[in-house]
Amino acid sequence: MSNDIIESARTTRANTTEKEATTASTAKETGKKSLFGNLNADLKQALDTWDVITETMTNKVSPEQEQLQEVKKLLGELKSKLAQFED
Repeated sequence: MSNDIIESARTTRANTTEKEATTASTAKETGKKSLFGNLNADLKQALDTWDVITETMTNKVSPEQEQLQEVKKLLGELKSKLAQFED
C-alpha cells in the first residue's frame, strides 16, 4: 500500500510540475508577444513621426536660401530700374 501512495504522490507531483512548466512557458510566450507588440507599436510610432517631420522639413526653406532669394529679388528690381535709365 505504501508503494501505491508513493507512486500516486509522484504522479501528482509530476502532473503539478508539468502544469507549472506549461503555465510558465505560456507566460513566457505571452511576455515575448507583449514585448514584441510594444516594440512594434513603438517602431510604428517612430516611423509615423519620421514621416511627419520629413513632410514639414521638405518644404521648409533655410534662412540662407531665404536671404539668397531676397538678394536675387532686390538685384532684379535694381536691374529693371537701371534699364529705365538706359532708355
